[in-house]
Amino acid sequence: MPQHLYLQNALLRAVIAPAEGGRVVSLVSLQSDLEFLLQSHPPPATLSPSRDASFGDGACAGIEECLPTVSKCEVNGEAIPDHGDFWQMAWRVLPPPHPNAICLTADGFSRPLRFTKTFALHDACLRIDYEIENIGPTPTSFLYATHPLLAVDAGDSILLPEEVTALMLYSSKDDRLGVSGDSIPWPPPTAGAPQHPRRILPVTAGTADMLYTGKLHHGWCGLYRAQSRQGLALRFDTAALPYLGLWICCGGWPESGPKQYAFAPEPTTAPCGSLQQAFNRGVSAPLLPGRALRFTIQFRVATTAMPIDEFFRFAAHAR
Repeated sequence: MPQHLYLQNALLRAVIAPAEGGRVVSLVSLQSDLEFLLQSHPPPATLSPSRDASFGDGACAGIEECLPTVSKCEVNGEAIPDHGDFWQMAWRVLPPPHPNAICLTADGFSRPLRFTKTFALHDACLRIDYEIENIGPTPTSFLYATHPLLAVDAGDSILLPEEVTALMLYSSKDDRLGVSGDSIPWPPPTAGAPQHPRRILPVTAGTADMLYTGKLHHGWCGLYRAQSRQGLALRFDTAALPYLGLWICCGGWPESGPKQYAFAPEPTTAPCGSLQQAFNRGVSAPLLPGRALRFTIQFRVATTAMPIDEFFRFAAHAR
């Protein structure tokens, strides 16, 4: 199996690692040489797929996948590992649907799910087409969230659709923003307040916050890189992924070792941290045998410098 696979055009270069959970290792604008994804340091250790695996022992970088859960949990007596099965597995390389694409697939071990994704570049956009298929004999529930860890600097801005006026707090280190279940205004009333989650804080802030939107009608979000005046916009299918999780980590995780400095916008099937929570809240609709859920996520790069209000329009309307 090749260690890395490459997609490149005149605007972007994407690097994909089939043996490392099929993750996107790098996404670079060739106009500015700006890397948009958090890089793994030190290189990840080789993991054997396990229900006891800890996500923190993996790469914790690039674009990874959480399926069939994010947090470790147990459903009907069945243990489901931290961040799911697929980040810790080697994916098989399939013949692509066209020459300028990469297609990977893997079968889960905690639930009978076959996960296939196809990568392609379209101008300044990395498009990923996903398929989650139930290959078991009975209906199977799951929670899916994409997990793109984006590189950040202090002063970068998180942009969300205008319909988002509040976020549900899932967790906040030392209860900085409140307690789980609190509603956090978006944007907060005082833009310059220390708790303001719209702007990325310095890594020395030592914060780590997880929040969720309500059900969305407009499937997009963006990260504006203040120093380069460029940005990355995600677009996703709200019919399949109606919610968006926001992991904003400015040096507050993990408890030991090098601290993470990243923003992860996570289009997801449910505003929950685990499949067990989604199951209990009735938002883990079962997938029938032989049926598949298909959806697309686009990572679209603004390759030229622009003011933040122009990037907002780019993120909201780019196709």
